[in-house]
Amino acid sequence: MGSLVMPKLGETVTEGTVIRWLKHEGENVGRDEMVVEISTDKVDTEVPSVDSGVVRKILVAEGDTVAVGTELALIGDNDQPVVATERMSHESGPKVSELPAEKVANEKASLQESRHEHGFLSPIVRKIAREKQVDLNSIEGTGKDGRITKNDILSKIETTVEDRTSKPKAESDHPAPDIKPAKPAQVQAQPQAGTREERQPLSHIRKVISEHMVRSVKTSAHVTTVIEVDVEKIEQVRKRYKAAFKEREGFSLNILPFVSLATIAALQRWPTINSILDGEDLIIKHYVNLGIAVSVPDGLIVPVIKQADEQNILGLARAIHRLAEKTRSGQLSPDDVHEGTFTITNPGSFGTLFQTPIINQPQVAILSLDAVTERPVAKDSAIALRHMVYLSLSYDHRVNDGAIAGQFLRDIKEELETRDYDEDLGTWLSV
Repeated sequence: MGSLVMPKLGETVTEGTVIRWLKHEGENVGRDEMVVEISTDKVDTEVPSVDSGVVRKILVAEGDTVAVGTELALIGDNDQPVVATERMSHESGPKVSELPAEKVANEKASLQESRHEHGFLSPIVRKIAREKQVDLNSIEGTGKDGRITKNDILSKIETTVEDRTSKPKAESDHPAPDIKPAKPAQVQAQPQAGTREERQPLSHIRKVISEHMVRSVKTSAHVTTVIEVDVEKIEQVRKRYKAAFKEREGFSLNILPFVSLATIAALQRWPTINSILDGEDLIIKHYVNLGIAVSVPDGLIVPVIKQADEQNILGLARAIHRLAEKTRSGQLSPDDVHEGTFTITNPGSFGTLFQTPIINQPQVAILSLDAVTERPVAKDSAIALRHMVYLSLSYDHRVNDGAIAGQFLRDIKEELETRDYDEDLGTWLSV
């Protein structure tokens, strides 16, 4: 009997959430055939079976989060006994095979009864039901095939508590003393179905983002510095090469590759911005793995361009487009989202003026690229219409001060305003 375990999908990944079982108990599965879809804090991915056989038992329910190395399912032949090798749950505890025969029979019967009445119950659901004395027959499961999830049982407990607090106490046979009653505590009304309010549970990706953003704010001393950049020169270059680029490459050339190239150059001049704080040590990266935040339904994912400092503007444009397509089509691999050293987020594509982004841990800075707008500015003692953009750098004040941040942004600005991009793109066009 073989085990399918929660894989380690990156150096910093310690746990994963089962999103969807692609195979169910009793179904045949081939070696390297996908069995379950897993979501980590970085990416969603499918996990293949290392053996061929039959899915004998699923040990972790959809929606449950477990540590790396946890047994997810048992895979073997139909004639192999499940009890002989099965673990009681992914929680710590002895194997069933190590228990007395009578207790094995009792545990087996109890599991079978739970499966018959409620579908598969995760260990955490069973634990909560036992500790809070919740009648599982009173809960309507919202999981796959009516399965009771952790959120179902917690909602039941919350509703029960509210009902108890809202019910009036039974009248006593003996009249109470003539004492003026205290003002009752106000209970916040809960929105009801069919009203103008709606209660929606957070999706998995929003829960992950929520946890990461709160942790980042609590970890880093956030400061944001903003600089204004004249990108008129870049806009004229983009206009000249727009048609030819789209025809040859199959996608449009936007400002993001230009900003990425200038940022990489500045990171090489100011390497403490391209670093990680590890305790009391600063780990400076003398290479740039550039993360580019990509919007997906209900959140953001940050795929990483590895060795971005070895790319020219065309290579960066292609890499950004390729990773964005993989992100939106759900084709990212775990390797695509790990080992980033610096991140650029691009809310300007939605028309924002500027924002103060939260650092993508464990990095120490993040750059926000906002909307390019045409507005009147003073230029050479005259007023002229120019394409302008704000760049916002949020940085960890534990590692860098305003002087470093300001000079870093100044160098990006100078690169964007003075570089000869005709030379870059002209060479590409002549090939």
